[in-house]
Amino acid sequence: MKKIVCLLFTLCLMLSVAAEELASIPYKTLKEEDKVKYVDDVWSDDVTRKDSDYFIKFISTGTGNFSEFYKSNGEFAFTTGCQYEFIYKGDLIGYANQDLKFYDFIFVNGEFIQRELTPDEVQVLFPDYTIVKISEFSPNTNSLKIKKKGRNFKVILLNDTDKSFYHYSFTSGNAKFEHYPLTGFINVKKKGMFHFSHFGENTAEFPWYILLVR
Repeated sequence: MKKIVCLLFTLCLMLSVAAEELASIPYKTLKEEDKVKYVDDVWSDDVTRKDSDYFIKFISTGTGNFSEFYKSNGEFAFTTGCQYEFIYKGDLIGYANQDLKFYDFIFVNGEFIQRELTPDEVQVLFPDYTIVKISEFSPNTNSLKIKKKGRNFKVILLNDTDKSFYHYSFTSGNAKFEHYPLTGFINVKKKGMFHFSHFGENTAEFPWYILLVR
């Protein structure tokens, strides 16, 4: 009986943590089967029964879990290549975990166009976060030292290179931090050394990145 109670408590705790992590991002992600429409160059999730021309979000099969959007008639429309999307002031913004990048999406003459957001644009979206760019890490040691600001030091690791970070994640043995549903986001609670790596590897193909928060 005690084991069952402990198991239920652990499950509730995991769900609570997951909910807290999702709530920590200031924008509501589009969930699977959510509907969006694009009218006069403006995206909206305010889709009513009267609307006949809209897109429905689904998640691709496989390990990538990319977002795929289908027309109201069931025909495939486009994929963002992202795992997280939200609408901001009429723009459809997506975040790709494997890229550590944000994208903006529009249609031009019926063609689906993807544009990478600049660091300045990302900073506008997340003014309470400190942006750390991949290009700022030392080319010799792949390390970077930054100063912790405040009790909750929120960091965005932003990729300004052509490198891919598929299956990368943050780990630390001597620091405390919170994960987010976006791979390059962490909330540093305690100073220390953070490794951003591909399953802990440090190879030519999958080099790790060391973030020293002092």
